[in-house]
Amino acid sequence: MLEEVVANLLVPSGKQMRPLLVLLTAKLHGEVNEKSYAAAMLFEMLHWATLIHDDVVDEAYMRRGELTLGAMMRSKSAVLVGDFLFTRGLAVAARAENYQAITSATRCIEMVVDGELMQSRNAARLTTTREDYYEIIKLKTAVVLASCAQVGAASVGATEKQVESMYRLGELLGCAFQIQDDILDLTDTNTGKTKYNDLQERKITLPLIFAMEKEGRSEALKQLRRAAHSQKSINWLIAFIKRNEGIEKARKELNDKHREAMEIIRSYPESAVRESLIKFADYVVLRKK
Repeated sequence: MLEEVVANLLVPSGKQMRPLLVLLTAKLHGEVNEKSYAAAMLFEMLHWATLIHDDVVDEAYMRRGELTLGAMMRSKSAVLVGDFLFTRGLAVAARAENYQAITSATRCIEMVVDGELMQSRNAARLTTTREDYYEIIKLKTAVVLASCAQVGAASVGATEKQVESMYRLGELLGCAFQIQDDILDLTDTNTGKTKYNDLQERKITLPLIFAMEKEGRSEALKQLRRAAHSQKSINWLIAFIKRNEGIEKARKELNDKHREAMEIIRSYPESAVRESLIKFADYVVLRKK
């Protein structure tokens, strides 16, 4: 039964960004090998495991327009599927003797959990500042792409300096990915999730942070507390964010992250794989869902 659930779960697997980043950064520094493929598999399994657990914690029923696993089966069972996926990924990496990828993956999980706990604490108190926001997304989102880029380069024997550079590249792309998610929730209806979902869940996103930095937090936080049950409060918050150019300022931050990522990529000689990485970075900031 477990194998069937996992097989069905992985069919609509999206863009497979994480394994793609592992393989691209491996190819950028050498020849893709068994350790590279094992690392790619491990981080795809880790990604799915964290999504499942995140949906259970958030009691989410939809993700990208599809029912979550927790909505289709009991939450306890969904958590077990997530555990299975992560251990399966670790087993693949162990068979390939890619112990560096295993170390990176376990560290990654520790940081994701730390980020989730920090986000939950701040959400309850509605105290998230811009510094808190970046710390949370580095822990919850950026660390996964950073680790993917890192283990890809390491799998083919890249230098320590190159591995560190790839970690920074992945971190920048991970931050950009989350900022674009924040923007899309306010501007796009084709994301596969309910529009203004972040406001309804009382999440303090980057556009809202920028708006509060300009006009003040007091009234905005009062409206955010009501947003889960009040369309009037959501409308007030949207107008507040627009009036204070929250989306525009968040987009500038997004473009700054993209620009720094491109500088790292373009520091490498021209090649087909470098062009693929440029397209990867462009997708992160231009995607519509």
